[in-house]
Amino acid sequence: MKPIIHILIVMSVVLTLASSGRAYVEKEIDPFDMALEEIGLSKETLTFDYADMSNYGGDKYVLPLFYTMHSSPFRVEHYCKVFRDDLLDNCESVAWLAAFGSSRIGEGVRRGLIGSPLDSIKPLADRENSLYMAIRDLQEFHGTPVTGHRGARLRREASRVPPEVQSLAAMIVLATMDSQHYHDLAFEGAAREFDLDDMYARAKALATDEDVVDRGMERFIDLVDFKYLYAPSQDIAMAVDFVADSLAGLTPAADFTFECPTALGKIALNGSGGQQYEADDYFLIIDVGGDDTYRGGAANRSAANWVSILIDAGGDDVYEVGSGNEPAFGTGILGYAYLVDIAGADRYVGGNLTQGVGLFGVGVLLDRAGDDTYDGYVAAQGTGIFGIGALSDIAGRDEYHCYQMGQGYGFTKGIGVLVDKAGDDHYKAEDEDIVFPSPQTAEHNASLAQGVGFGKRADFVDGHSWAGGLGFLIDGAGDDVYDAGLFAQGCAYWYAIGLLSDVSGNDVYNGIWYVQGSGAHFGLGILVESEGDDIYNAEMNMAQGAGHDFTLGFLIEEAGDDIYNAPNLSLGGGNANGIGMFWDKTGNDEYNCDARITLGRANRAGRGGLRDHINTIGFFLDTGGNDTYPLAYPDSAEVFRNDHMWTRPGPNADDPLPTEVGVGYDREW
Repeated sequence: MKPIIHILIVMSVVLTLASSGRAYVEKEIDPFDMALEEIGLSKETLTFDYADMSNYGGDKYVLPLFYTMHSSPFRVEHYCKVFRDDLLDNCESVAWLAAFGSSRIGEGVRRGLIGSPLDSIKPLADRENSLYMAIRDLQEFHGTPVTGHRGARLRREASRVPPEVQSLAAMIVLATMDSQHYHDLAFEGAAREFDLDDMYARAKALATDEDVVDRGMERFIDLVDFKYLYAPSQDIAMAVDFVADSLAGLTPAADFTFECPTALGKIALNGSGGQQYEADDYFLIIDVGGDDTYRGGAANRSAANWVSILIDAGGDDVYEVGSGNEPAFGTGILGYAYLVDIAGADRYVGGNLTQGVGLFGVGVLLDRAGDDTYDGYVAAQGTGIFGIGALSDIAGRDEYHCYQMGQGYGFTKGIGVLVDKAGDDHYKAEDEDIVFPSPQTAEHNASLAQGVGFGKRADFVDGHSWAGGLGFLIDGAGDDVYDAGLFAQGCAYWYAIGLLSDVSGNDVYNGIWYVQGSGAHFGLGILVESEGDDIYNAEMNMAQGAGHDFTLGFLIEEAGDDIYNAPNLSLGGGNANGIGMFWDKTGNDEYNCDARITLGRANRAGRGGLRDHINTIGFFLDTGGNDTYPLAYPDSAEVFRNDHMWTRPGPNADDPLPTEVGVGYDREW
């Protein structure tokens, strides 16, 4: 047997060496390396020089993740896929969404890493008369004890609730009490200088009134302890997850109705169908089943009402509030607001501040099943402004509609996430009814939606600029349509990150300007598409892998026969010391464009000054398929074609700069 063993070992070594050799060869002819070498760069030098950038920017509240990703284009794809996959794998947990958000914005808290915060309260939630005892303890904790006839009536009414529902409601009440000291510490310093009720009103106005973004607000931001703020958000969210999971398999023995005012707001528990909940300061709603109508709930309506939970176990429900700034349905302001809808085809309608918004707090809307519709105006459907906002939809054909600041929008010290796990979905940021005309073109809205990070630029005002936040839109599967105006679909502005990533399906992207992996002024805008025959339509400038003014714009398309209808500054277009990168990995693709700064080209624009010596880079890479290129350029058939590399100087033929660097490479890979 020994000779056979020796032969097998030798064969194994040979195969290993052969495999290593192949890997070595592939690395040596990496198309990125070859294209970069053609223009005198490498993966290490294709980056921004922060010493150069410091002459033009550098702002308060920059998130650590921004520099990590912005500094190295070749980290972008890996980071984005990790974030995307993590969100898709864990988007059924409110607690996980809250923890993910705090980590990404540099205020990481991981409650439950060693032991569960719920372990100490589960025995209390399982006591006899647990609902009565939890409410009694809550009222005593807040200095408003329930005694005498009121106490006897509370005990009697609570006893009519099925024991299993009592225990679940008590779990949330006890988790809230257990967490309150952290919430108090979060605002302890701010409360010494500011009235929290006044700051609550000013925070709400952030959605529509820029005048509140002033020096006073900056002082308030600096006094809030965000780590303390996010610790209880996860404890309470763990209780919400536990209750929602328990309700999913629960059928109470009888109908029941229970209502009780508390120091934190009203508690409403129902087991009969067809309930209607009016607008109120709710602390907790648990509805076991039926087609229900909600005019409010899962929103902090005052500084005192800092926790608001709504869990609906079934039915085709309507969640609807009127227009205006009344928060609803997963909007946390100076606190925490969570809505979990377990089953049914539901309709969500709101004005501003609705459907997963965090403002100095955490707001989550989690819908686990059904074909749902979401309609909001401003700050809706996954918006974080000095906070964490998330909308997570697990299944169904869904429709999303908003006007501005939504569908994955992150402002300063904030992260906004919209994650849709499956289904043919339609995402629309309104661009027909023009109410937010963009400075770039008054014929279209400034959408700030569908994976957008945004900051406050004030270098031309008072100098108090604020770096932007993180906006993520993640779609797991389905044939989807994305419609928007300007600043959308993986876009960033002012030290911010915007990401749109779609995993599978034949998708259509319709946008105008600053869309589809682009951005302006120290941003990082990314669109990552994994598979499907996709169509990209952009009408006016800066799209499909384009960066302007120290911005990195990146579009990565992994597979499928795709069509790109592109404007100027696109398909790997760099402008004014920005970097635009485009990479279509495989498929027979069609490129339609007739503008000058596309398909791997850079434009410095003006002349004179320090910027002439700072690179502006356009990078285009197509590594598979028989592709169709435009014929509008002079000699374009010689420039753009399959299995060919091209470099081009800047578009100003009379005065090209050596720092205007553009390269395109089409290679079978």
